[in-house]
Amino acid sequence: MTAVAVASVVSSESLVDRVMAVADLPPSAHVAVIGHRTLSVVLALMHRGCAGVRSLRPGTVSPDREAADLAWIVDVANEDELHDALQAARNRTGATGRVIVEGADCPCANGLSAIRAHALAAGLDVVSFDHLARRLVLAPVQSARLAA
Repeated sequence: MTAVAVASVVSSESLVDRVMAVADLPPSAHVAVIGHRTLSVVLALMHRGCAGVRSLRPGTVSPDREAADLAWIVDVANEDELHDALQAARNRTGATGRVIVEGADCPCANGLSAIRAHALAAGLDVVSFDHLARRLVLAPVQSARLAA
């Protein structure tokens, strides 16, 4: 393995550790990773011991609807893909799962506020924010909040 590949794996593993801690999930969690460049994250999750890891591309059909404890959106090309990825994430995580969006590289015109607007449209809202990494943690909007 080249030095660059080793550095990438180490970097991805520390990223995975931070995200799993923020999401408060055990190593055996089921995770759906959504984006274009997901391989290093998927491998790091598998190395960490995740029982089920799926890689999904935004805007493409996924024949399975396996439930996930966490949907992690790591890479989208535009707001349409973000919208599709959030819908897919919401469908996979159900009423109790979490969705994490890497906002630092999001190509949205209005940055993180655009992510929140798309999240609300998908029935998700921000429950936590990592200021340094510009990472949003989303959860389903509670039905009581919807009625208000």
